[in-house]
Amino acid sequence: MTDRRTFSMRILFAAILLTCLPATAFAQEKPVFAGPYAGPEAGAVIHGFTLDNGDNDMTYRTTGLAGGGFAGWMAPMGKRLRLGGEVAVHGGGGTARSQQVFAYAEQKATWGYSLTARAGYVLGRDTMIVAEAGYGGYRFDTRLSSNVLSDGSLDETSGLVAGLGIEQRLNRNLSLRVRGQAGESHGRIMVGLPIRF
Repeated sequence: MTDRRTFSMRILFAAILLTCLPATAFAQEKPVFAGPYAGPEAGAVIHGFTLDNGDNDMTYRTTGLAGGGFAGWMAPMGKRLRLGGEVAVHGGGGTARSQQVFAYAEQKATWGYSLTARAGYVLGRDTMIVAEAGYGGYRFDTRLSSNVLSDGSLDETSGLVAGLGIEQRLNRNLSLRVRGQAGESHGRIMVGLPIRF
């Protein structure tokens, strides 16, 4: 009888102890800016083209609004460093036009993409700076006068891209970020809302 009463007292004491201790003592907190994420982003796309006129080449550039989405994964590599990758797709943009009457060319942005490796460094607790590099491109609709020759570069630009950005946590799963990315013939500045899962 005494053994049973002692055992019951131990169970009761353990239950009280578990109730009083904070739950954080038993659950390891997930590192910030880590894991899978996805979200929307919008901003500006910068692009253009150059017409070969012998000794007087002319370059035309424009900026237009674009929007799209992204998805990626960041893995914690220590307390501050994050490494991962991201894919992004955008639609929209501006229309660049030549100003030459007898050599007309028009380049309208339609959609673009990028696939990048990313490295982030956490500042404090709620801010991360990010560098990225990879491959990306943009597709265009073009209209050319008969005397303008194109090797296809007016229809699509693709190649290496690189960028920098900063991300600020708003709560446990939602952040606000700004990033700039540049390629050989196009660039983009985007504001996004990463949602972490």
